[in-house]
Amino acid sequence: MRTPQATGTAPDRADRPLLAGGLLVGTGLADVLAAYGMLRSGPFMVLSRGGLYPVDVTAWAWLHLAVGAAVGLAGLAAVTGRRGAATVAIGCAALALAVDLLMLPYAPIRVVLVAAVDAAAIRLLLRHRRATGRAG
Repeated sequence: MRTPQATGTAPDRADRPLLAGGLLVGTGLADVLAAYGMLRSGPFMVLSRGGLYPVDVTAWAWLHLAVGAAVGLAGLAAVTGRRGAATVAIGCAALALAVDLLMLPYAPIRVVLVAAVDAAAIRLLLRHRRATGRAG
């Protein structure tokens, strides 16, 4: 067990990129699995006053698949702590956050949970960058 006195740094500063990377890998995996599910299922059915309309979300599923894979890889890169990895991870997480929020009407519970975890990972990475004094 390490202590702050033994290493000279606070444990939470050293663990922020590890936690943020793990969170991003988890949300990337969730997006990939959700995209796979959307690709395997039929269209969403929307009920309105005019009747029942099918909404095909295949293009959104492929977008989720690509963004989820990018977020997962960026999370793995953030764990390494290499220069610029945090910036790439923040950018990918922000993109995933935007794409997830566009799917809010179709999967509200999953979107809210994944968006909250993405926002927490972005916050952790920003705090880590500020604490270490690196801009990229």
